[in-house]
Amino acid sequence: MGVRLQPYLFFYPSLLLVAAVSFVPLFYAVRQSFHAADYLQTGAFVGFANYIALFTTGGGLTNTGRSIVFVLGTLALTMPLGIGLALLLNQDIKYRGFFRTVLMIPWIVSQLVTGLLWMWLYDGRVGPVAHALSQIGIKISGPLTDTSWAMASLIVANTWHSYPLVMVFTLAALQTIPPEVREASRIDAASSWRRFLHVTLPLIRNTVMVALVLTTLHTFNTVTTVLIMTGGGPAEVTDVLALRVFKEGFTFYRMEVASAAAVLIFGLNIAFSIAYIRVLRSDRA
Repeated sequence: MGVRLQPYLFFYPSLLLVAAVSFVPLFYAVRQSFHAADYLQTGAFVGFANYIALFTTGGGLTNTGRSIVFVLGTLALTMPLGIGLALLLNQDIKYRGFFRTVLMIPWIVSQLVTGLLWMWLYDGRVGPVAHALSQIGIKISGPLTDTSWAMASLIVANTWHSYPLVMVFTLAALQTIPPEVREASRIDAASSWRRFLHVTLPLIRNTVMVALVLTTLHTFNTVTTVLIMTGGGPAEVTDVLALRVFKEGFTFYRMEVASAAAVLIFGLNIAFSIAYIRVLRSDRA
């Protein structure tokens, strides 16, 4: 009996820790979103008033739309880049170990460092990006201060920070493919693109889907990079929903509206995850 209980004695402390850092804050946020609040003091029950305030007085729908654009833009760049680099690093190339290490650096650095680095790159006076754009006839004071370029610039910076996650997951999946499968596809004289599309991709699809879900959740919840680089500007074109949570809670001290926005983000994260899982299951069927 004691032997059978021993694994659970190691498991339950971890479970309690996960519950403490995940479910307790979630419960608090959900509860707070249905009550009035004086900073951290919970007041009277107000029903959906905080959710209504989120969408009627602060542009919650607009914030959500910007978050979706931010996520989709990041995925459109991150997934092909990460998969492409994984395919390259899976080849027998010179200095492969060195390149693997160097290409992991963006994921290792914090969002704060990412934001500061790309702020310098985009700087209108000394930044190389603005200088390069001016050389091809695009005159702007700085990508982060231009409403037409700010979101795209933020997406590029977030892509740089996020692609190593996709690269590592894909590379790990590629290394599980049996060598005889690859050899058979080469014998069939299929092109590189056809081998990837009809042989490699079906074998790594599940792992790629996991990387897609994790990148989506990571991007949807990104606050620091956006806060450092743009603060939601210019003209609020980069004021995504996650940043709205931060501003409501720690700038305007409206914890009840911040909680409502946080619960909305949680719901969207769950919805995205369920959608991806259903797509994955439909592909298997």
